[in-house]
Amino acid sequence: MNPLRLYSLTPHLYRVPLKQPVITSFGFMRARWALWVCVRDEDGVEGWGEVWCNFPESGALHRCRLLQEVFAPVLPELTGDDPVQLSAQVAARTRILRLQSAEYGPLDQCAAGLDIAIWDLHARRIGQPLCSVLHRALHASEAASNSAGAANALATGQDFTKPTTPPQVRVYASGINPEGAGYAVEYAARCGHSAFKVKVGFSRDQDLRTLQDARAAASDRWLAADANQGWTLEQALDFMPRLDGFRLAWMEEPLAADAHAADWQALKARSPSRLAAGENINHLSVFELALQTWGLAVIQPDLAKWGGFTGCLKVVRLARQHGVMYCPHYLGGGIGLLASAHLLAASGQDGLLEMDINPNPLRSGVLAGALTPVDGWARLPEGSGLGLEPDLALVEAWALPLPN
Repeated sequence: MNPLRLYSLTPHLYRVPLKQPVITSFGFMRARWALWVCVRDEDGVEGWGEVWCNFPESGALHRCRLLQEVFAPVLPELTGDDPVQLSAQVAARTRILRLQSAEYGPLDQCAAGLDIAIWDLHARRIGQPLCSVLHRALHASEAASNSAGAANALATGQDFTKPTTPPQVRVYASGINPEGAGYAVEYAARCGHSAFKVKVGFSRDQDLRTLQDARAAASDRWLAADANQGWTLEQALDFMPRLDGFRLAWMEEPLAADAHAADWQALKARSPSRLAAGENINHLSVFELALQTWGLAVIQPDLAKWGGFTGCLKVVRLARQHGVMYCPHYLGGGIGLLASAHLLAASGQDGLLEMDINPNPLRSGVLAGALTPVDGWARLPEGSGLGLEPDLALVEAWALPLPN
């Protein structure tokens, strides 16, 4: 097959106002944004990716400009045999701008979305599902380094030599606000979910009410909680022993991503629940440090926020080496959710895919029924690449003009 060369990059920007804001410990989301990137090769084959752009409110416009002004001009210079080579070239050509501007987050997020699109294009070119392509890439990287991956697969009883057929992943419902958490859990269960995650990190009394309502509604089903970096170490140490009795699958981001390893270790010693983090880690070395020293049981990179497939494959590999479960974080549109599902299916781990239950046509519109939960599982589309072509006509009502 001819080397991979990109011909064009087209961003697609969308905004959906919300009647009911999505609430987190650090603020409100009053609209749902999506920034998708479509790349084409010289033969007209397309690939799709998504750029994280939830915060701040104006951030999507800025990232769209970066795609147009920084990333699109370097495309004609890129050539290679696989997506890893092209993504390395993108990183090299934007390195000095990252240092000069200190725009690490926005540039990393644009690079992540572009990386997703390049992998999708590559998989479509060879006519295979992304999960299969990613699975082989991960297996090859482990085999090339040492036998640790195979040894870990045997230790966990998982056969990493064969992908899931037909591809499906376990899922859990997220985006459950503190007010009405019990009703939201019941609604999610009616929608096919059997696992749920609620938001904490507000006041102690409110958090306890949220957990009580959610546990009552969930009964003996899977339940986790997410503090969204909302606590200091002292607040977390005070609250964690109160989790005893709620039978949480994990406690997510009880501390900020820049907290010291000693703080995480102190928290683990006081926690009756397993610890999870990763969505706000933005460097591979920090992922490695977290896996080695924080005492995490679950690692949660967001592939649209950092790394794309290329970076997150490395995190998955590290997680397997350290016996930590990989569960992708995700809160965005349908393209990024589908990409996250493919990487989870490829990972060889028994993790869960995060699925926001709040209404979002930028998710449901482009998925066209794909990833519909049934008894806590969601099936991936079986076509090449991501498995489907986004029907932009279904979301045209929320499209924004591109910045000039």
